[in-house]
Amino acid sequence: MEKRAEKHTEARASNVLGIGISKLSELEEKVKAFRTINLNAKKRRFIIAREPILDSDGKVVVNKGEEIDLAKVIYLKRHYKPDHVFKTFQPDEGIVLVSDMGTPAGVQLTMDLVTQIMNIGGGAYEAFIDRVDSFKEMSNLLTKTLFPKLAIVGYLPRERLQEEIIHFSQISRMDPYIRMIEVIHTTIKPAPVIPRLKQVIITPGDRESWARFVLEVIAEYTKNYSIEER
Repeated sequence: MEKRAEKHTEARASNVLGIGISKLSELEEKVKAFRTINLNAKKRRFIIAREPILDSDGKVVVNKGEEIDLAKVIYLKRHYKPDHVFKTFQPDEGIVLVSDMGTPAGVQLTMDLVTQIMNIGGGAYEAFIDRVDSFKEMSNLLTKTLFPKLAIVGYLPRERLQEEIIHFSQISRMDPYIRMIEVIHTTIKPAPVIPRLKQVIITPGDRESWARFVLEVIAEYTKNYSIEER
C-alpha cells in the first residue's frame, strides 16, 4: 500500500498528462488522427512547435509557432528516436468539470472533484482546468473559447436532467471526440445521469476509490487519439 501511495504522489508531482510536450511517436499518431477528426468536428485540432525544431545537421525543420504536419514528422523520424520529446502546443489540452454548485450536495461533490483534479501534476495544471454548472454552459463556451480534451461529469440536479441530456447530445454532435467520464458518488449521486458514459464510483471514506478516479482521469486523458472509439 505504501509503495502505491508513493507512486501516486510521484505521478501527481510530474507532468503526468504530458501537457505541452509530445514524443515523436505521439506526433505521428496525433497528426494522422487529426486529419480524420477535423472532418467530423467543428473545432479544428492541430499541433504546433513551441520552439524551433532542428534536424541533426542544425537545419530548422519546424519554426516556433509553426504547425507540425505529417511530412515534417516523417522527416524528423530520420533524425530522432521515437521517444524523443518535443515542446508542443495543441488547443485541446484542457479538462472541464461539468458540476452544478447550486445546492449543498452539489458544492460538496464539486469541491471534492476540483481538489482531486487540481492535485494531478501537483497543481501545475490549474490553467488547463475549467468548471461549468451545466452542459448548456459548456455548449455555449465550446462555440467560443473552451476546448477540452476531457470532460468530467459531476453533480447535475435531477429536475434539470432532460435539459442537460439535450445539451449533452448537442455537444456530442458538435465534437464527438471529447472524452467523458461520469462520477458516481454512493451517497450524493448514487445513479448516473448521462447514458453510455464511462463511470467511476466514489465511496465516502474510501481513499482507494479517489485514487482510482485520478488514475482513470490520467488514463482517459493520455490515451492515443488513434484508438478513439466514440
